Amino acid sequence: MTKDAVHVIPMQDPSVDALIAEAFGREPILLQLPTVFAIFAPATAPGAASLNHCKQRLPGKYYGAGVGDPRAFFQLAPQAPLSRYLLADTGGGSRLDAFCADLHGTFLRLKIGPASLQSQVICEGRFQGLIYTGLLAEKMRWMEALTRPMTDKLFGPEYGGYCAPIGSSCNISGDPAGSITTLDKALAFARDRGIRLCLTRDEHRDEQGSQTVLGLDGSKVIVHRHGPGTDTQQRRLQDWLDRAYGR
Repeated sequence: MTKDAVHVIPMQDPSVDALIAEAFGREPILLQLPTVFAIFAPATAPGAASLNHCKQRLPGKYYGAGVGDPRAFFQLAPQAPLSRYLLADTGGGSRLDAFCADLHGTFLRLKIGPASLQSQVICEGRFQGLIYTGLLAEKMRWMEALTRPMTDKLFGPEYGGYCAPIGSSCNISGDPAGSITTLDKALAFARDRGIRLCLTRDEHRDEQGSQTVLGLDGSKVIVHRHGPGTDTQQRRLQDWLDRAYGR
């Protein structure tokens, strides 16, 4: 493979896990998400540095994570009403599965510490994870497993060394053109920035763009960023929050 070659492969290909293991932690991996292309790296200091370099990251920005294990994600804020409700599931994970199916492709912002808590992944005590099901969740879980033995994790023991892969939109930080939503532009970015693995998938939505970001303010859902399907996602999350509050 030449220096500027990008290996493009469907996410369902049997060889994908081995290719991820080979690249993960060496350079970011490019993934086709339902509405946008994004790059992912381990939740470690070197992983964040690789994303910073790739995106020419501007200051004042924070990374979210691709959620593979939703139970581990909600255990970051175990006392929050929604977390308690979802983690109390005694049905073998069916409640969490249903939640992820409803919120597939949505960023959820959780308060996991005091407002003074700041890092490359935590802004004023809040951290956001991108909820997935199916093949995408499966690949995020694989990257979580690959991260566990790594050192210099961004999340310390107080957060169980949380391992979900951190990611960001596939573009130079602050690019006025916004997020990249087409394969040709994503591959051009990858070649320019030294990314050698691109995973594609069949799911495609007509509406493209960066994913919705939702947060919680007590018993209300807040929209932090509008994206494809925001109204539906906000309504679904509010339904789950109402259940958590016994309404």
